[in-house]
Amino acid sequence: METLGYSFGQQYMLQKVADMTATEWKKAQQALMFLTEKRDGTKKGRAVYNGVPTREWVDRGEDAASPTAYLESQFLTAAIDAHEGCDVMVTDVPNAFIQADLPEREYGQRVFMKITGVMVPMPTQLVPDVYESFIVRENGQEVIYVKVLKAIYGMLEAAPLWYKRFRKDLESIGFKFNNYDSWRVVNRMVNGKQQTIRVHVDDVMSSHMYPKVNDKKFLKWMNKSYGKHGKVKATRGKIHDYLGTMTYDFTEPGKVKIGMDD
Repeated sequence: METLGYSFGQQYMLQKVADMTATEWKKAQQALMFLTEKRDGTKKGRAVYNGVPTREWVDRGEDAASPTAYLESQFLTAAIDAHEGCDVMVTDVPNAFIQADLPEREYGQRVFMKITGVMVPMPTQLVPDVYESFIVRENGQEVIYVKVLKAIYGMLEAAPLWYKRFRKDLESIGFKFNNYDSWRVVNRMVNGKQQTIRVHVDDVMSSHMYPKVNDKKFLKWMNKSYGKHGKVKATRGKIHDYLGTMTYDFTEPGKVKIGMDD
């Protein structure tokens, strides 16, 4: 309930049905709630947008694509890191998608989501005087409509919107992109040495000759830029889990051992 309540005003805002067009009302997608239990026993809830029906009108080839580092790029740059003795750090950006704004759209083309079923009482219990006036009944059940403000999870456009924001931010601090292969080579020079990052959505692997560049500069910048919804966590040391399926082991000088889960 707290997660859904926090999202109002942050990710979406209440909407009166009378102020929506017929097309906007028809295209409004249902909110889905997912509850998970983390390894430490804490529980996490997230309301997501059901983007499956939007495949009919979203250009999946252009609007729903987000470039990521190829395996070949990851392996080759990791081998270079090992050969040069670079310090390696892996970070995870929390709630990455919702940190990208959904572009403002013209009247008639705005994006809406509808909260139904057992999810309706959640926000109304928090501030009943505010939410109850937005409840409507459709097919015998209560519904609340909201206007989507952020690139929330489940939207087909979420990943590319996050990519565009992250790329713009990286370029602002000196990173150079390859126009022909955006995520294979993302570098900048720091203290006379090259810093290289590889990105897969919200998982970032950074390498530099000097550990302080990863810790004091890049990680600090990451938290300042994306730590609003939770601390950007970093893995330090010689062994790193990446993407939850691969392990990079730099324990032996000059070499890297890469393990992949089945």
